[in-house]
Amino acid sequence: MATKTLSADAATGIRRVERVLSYAAISVAGLGVVCIAIILIGAAAGIGNRDSSIWPTVTVLPALAFPIAVLLLISYVIVSLVRRSRENRETSR
Repeated sequence: MATKTLSADAATGIRRVERVLSYAAISVAGLGVVCIAIILIGAAAGIGNRDSSIWPTVTVLPALAFPIAVLLLISYVIVSLVRRSRENRETSR
């Protein structure tokens, strides 16, 4: 018979939702930083016309990415606090 073993994540109490939220926040913020770096490199290279090609997207993306990353971090904190309060309630009984 096969026996079930606990993974390291289940043993430490890290939930899948918390991992997804933290990785998503880091990825979205990293995308914003990369776009800012691309804008700076483009400005240093002397690209004058930013109204065509992919430049409008690269210009707007940091303005969207950083607020989304902050919202993801806030939701991560809320999910983490709810999990910890449930664990404390179970251990105090």
